Amino acid sequence: MTETASHDYTYDMVFIAGPTASGKSALALKLAEMTTGAVINTDSMQVYDGMPILTAAPDAQDYQTVPHYLFEYVDPQERYSQARWLADATKVVGKLKARGELPIFVGGSGLYFKAAEKGITPMPDIPNEVQQKAEAMLATMGVAGLHEYLAQVDPDLADRLEQGDSQRAMRGVEVWLASEKPMSMWQKQPRQGGLEGKILKIYLRPPRDDLYARIDHRFAVMMEKGAEAEVRAMVETRQLDPSLPAMKALGVETLSEAIRGKITRDEAIRLSQRDSRRYAKRQFTWFDHQYDADMVVTDLMDDQITSETVLAIMDQLKNKD
Repeated sequence: MTETASHDYTYDMVFIAGPTASGKSALALKLAEMTTGAVINTDSMQVYDGMPILTAAPDAQDYQTVPHYLFEYVDPQERYSQARWLADATKVVGKLKARGELPIFVGGSGLYFKAAEKGITPMPDIPNEVQQKAEAMLATMGVAGLHEYLAQVDPDLADRLEQGDSQRAMRGVEVWLASEKPMSMWQKQPRQGGLEGKILKIYLRPPRDDLYARIDHRFAVMMEKGAEAEVRAMVETRQLDPSLPAMKALGVETLSEAIRGKITRDEAIRLSQRDSRRYAKRQFTWFDHQYDADMVVTDLMDDQITSETVLAIMDQLKNKD
């Protein structure tokens, strides 16, 4: 009998992964109800507070139905990291196991799932003054200049980054400034800190055309619910730095341009839908090649498919073979 105790499952936790809008959250919610489980966010954008519509965070009813953890608890002005998420997730899993509740990880951030399963490579601590220096360099040099600087101190990392990836470029610069060693060297160290226990890995992989249609529809619904107001609060009221990770959430950049009058609202919607489809394509690629799933669901989630999938997962959880 495992530490998840009261249900005598053969797995200690469940991962539910897949591209955006594939129905992961509804599946996790239903599974948590059936297993006396708890939902743990595994999405790098849903950790941030202030944009629940744009990031498709759980609603009030979801929060009341089953316990949810690591959602909407980080100020978007912070630069949240994979290492911090893993530390927070480890604490949550410890509490859930002690109470006999099944941890159900759900999201679309492949690197978070990889960290949970295999740990992360050790990195140096980044003092506040180093972070501030890197931010000042970005403000002075721009993204292209920062990337050129990174190419000088860590050419291996720079070659792997897209030219416009300011977030990862700045992280590489921070690591260099803090340790005088390239981040690419740190990344070659053995991984540490993965979660202990047996994992049941679920992958939602619906037909692309069906998913893309759902993505377009969902963003239109987000706009009706007030996604534009969320972005306005970030860019006008709080005037957040565009280089912050939270500002990379799908729709923020294009809606910001519409708010500033650079493009029309309709164009912002079209571009946001396009960017969301492109992001889903990248997620397909990552999970296809780097996520060794125990169960792959190829249907687009609806109420019937969700119920059928939950029953299949329950059978797998109880399988003693």
